[in-house]
Amino acid sequence: MFVVLVIGLALMRESHEQPGATIEQNFVSWLVANTTRQSPAAPLALVEINDASLAGEHPWPWSPLDYALFLEAVLNFKPDVVGIEPPLEWNLKELPPDAQQKFPQYEKILHDRILRAPKILLGAELGFPEDPDIIPPLQPVPVFKTENLTGSVNAIPEFTSIEREPREDLRLAAALGFTNLPASENGVSRAPLLFRYRGQVVPSFVLQGLMLWFKVTLDEVKINIGSQITLGDKAKVPIDSAGSMLIDWKSPLTRVSFDDLLLAVQQAESKQKPVVAPEVVRGRFALLARTDAGVRTFDLPIGRKGSPGELFAAAIATVQNGHFIHRVGIWFDACVILFLMIWSWPLHRWRRRNGVIATAVLLIVYLMIGLAVFNAKLITVPLVLPAGLAVIVMIFRLLAPRDLPRVSATKA
Repeated sequence: MFVVLVIGLALMRESHEQPGATIEQNFVSWLVANTTRQSPAAPLALVEINDASLAGEHPWPWSPLDYALFLEAVLNFKPDVVGIEPPLEWNLKELPPDAQQKFPQYEKILHDRILRAPKILLGAELGFPEDPDIIPPLQPVPVFKTENLTGSVNAIPEFTSIEREPREDLRLAAALGFTNLPASENGVSRAPLLFRYRGQVVPSFVLQGLMLWFKVTLDEVKINIGSQITLGDKAKVPIDSAGSMLIDWKSPLTRVSFDDLLLAVQQAESKQKPVVAPEVVRGRFALLARTDAGVRTFDLPIGRKGSPGELFAAAIATVQNGHFIHRVGIWFDACVILFLMIWSWPLHRWRRRNGVIATAVLLIVYLMIGLAVFNAKLITVPLVLPAGLAVIVMIFRLLAPRDLPRVSATKA
């Protein structure tokens, strides 16, 4: 019992360090992938630039005209917020000859469509200069006030330049959000909400989109790093020390292909039944993002490859639905240690095989209970602590003196 207590306290600490933290993260991913709960769809429509879209009349890279066509179509259905994930930056040499000739005209059309949007979010990308000795000029970006920040910012990713962004007249007509993603070898389960640009804390694409959706200004956002981000009186988003939030990948949202959106607008104008109902977009967050095979580069907890746009959409839908994943309190860890201390006390009287099997079954029951609790309340239970203690208990039983032979009642 004393050994279980000491090792249990050590595992409580190690579960927050590597590799324990990765194991816990993978366990959360397993819970997300295996949940079966049902909930209403979030008020978000993901307009997909998929493989079919790129294989048709709109190959990649897109010109300003392609984005203008999207805005022209989506604004007909009157969304509350419009977001465009790919940065509106283009290389003229990569565009078809016809698009190069009409490029100034296309840019003007795009600018006019952006001005028509009620609230629009554009993506940009932070980075580092090619020559680290040459510091690029400081560019204007949305910045949170230091008096609205509490906690250490050291773990928040920091960048020193802006690698990709829309041109100035487009930026001035829209809100800007940064689309950088953290490097991960074990799948992506979190979305960054905060970055640092030259020491200043700035909002990510997801957070800027949420600010537009909840009609919250920079001054109304309160940030407690390692705890939560408070969006006025509209929402409180739990975050870690790096300023990222857990994503509920099972939070439902509506997906619409770019081609179907264009077709639906044409059908609505000709008084036909549209393939996409206007209610799918009206009053919602309409997010244009690439989901084609070329950008599905990282593993999702739900067992497939995903794109950055899908991650941003899932994160926004998580907050819209209020589906925040929480870990059970430390009191539960103490209860686990106490239970396994009590469990280990009579175990030495059992046969080795029975003791090992009973402990293994106990661990399986624990996992099933953890899945049921997550399915009902989105609360995760620890894995490293109970699994580690269960293994220790089984090893101690195997190393204990051999089972004593039973004495029959007749012989006695």
